Amino acid sequence: MTLQNVTVIIPAHNRPKRLRRLLDYYSRTDIKILVPDSSDHPFADAEKYPDITYLHRPKLHFLLKLKEVLPMISTPYVLYCADDDFAVPSGIAQMTAFLDEHPDYSTAQGHYLTFTPRKGKISFYPRYIRYFDKQVTGETPRERLLQEKNMYASLLYSVIRTRAFQRMYAACFNPDGSLRFRNLFLAEEFFNHAALIFGKYATLPYFYSAREHITGSAAETTVPVSVIKTSHKYREEYQGFLLALSELLAAREGDTLEDAFSFICSISDMPKDTAEISGKRKIMEFTHKHPLLRWVNRLANWRYNQKGLKAVRGMQSYPCTFSTPEKEEIIKAIEHS
Repeated sequence: MTLQNVTVIIPAHNRPKRLRRLLDYYSRTDIKILVPDSSDHPFADAEKYPDITYLHRPKLHFLLKLKEVLPMISTPYVLYCADDDFAVPSGIAQMTAFLDEHPDYSTAQGHYLTFTPRKGKISFYPRYIRYFDKQVTGETPRERLLQEKNMYASLLYSVIRTRAFQRMYAACFNPDGSLRFRNLFLAEEFFNHAALIFGKYATLPYFYSAREHITGSAAETTVPVSVIKTSHKYREEYQGFLLALSELLAAREGDTLEDAFSFICSISDMPKDTAEISGKRKIMEFTHKHPLLRWVNRLANWRYNQKGLKAVRGMQSYPCTFSTPEKEEIIKAIEHS
């Protein structure tokens, strides 16, 4: 299996043990790896991995790190892999093969597991199962963006065509080189929308990635998009987000910027979840903030995991309770780190 047609970007930040674990995991592959590292201190073991491209840029914003490595991507496909994740090589290969055969698709990903190492045991559970077979197949960018509003599935870690990846991130910057927005949740939502402006999306039935559950991650410390959209404090940043997407849409469709901006504003105002799901999320956010109520979150997570295990029972792309070579490689990497 060759993966010379894909680049993995690992945006590292202050987790050298996780980064070392991931680089060891990929050391037996021919994947091209770029590591823009914003950690306070340089990665001490960088020289042990001569085949990777490592850049130490302390405290540099995620999008500014990305700007530096964009010109370094020479493969037709690219993906992110967080330093606490494992994007499975065989899964990546399935995505690139699919995209090779389907030029109208811009991006694809497979199925995810989440894992928690605890007391010498590693527990695996399915993740993102609400839409595990989702595809976005509208023929036009607007059709796809409207279809995307009916699903909650991030595309951020999917395999994407490099040409689309480079063009969409170029839109994140003003003519003077400054960032149009900085919020990481906005950056993720931008990726979701922008990827669909360039083409269709597919979820394929292959084990694609394992994600470690870590408390205190960016997902728990970043200002939510719902606040960004409604707070005067973030108005300029949100306008920059809307403008970046509007420019991409206008260029793709040959439309006016004014018309594209109006459409992007309309879909951004649409609720992403049903009222029931939105209500549950607000309850979980409230209980998480109060230590005496966090048992509610633990119970909810346990119930979600059990429901997920039942839903994916017997599916080879969700090896939670049985062994596969791909899963064993991940376990080996975790245990040897």
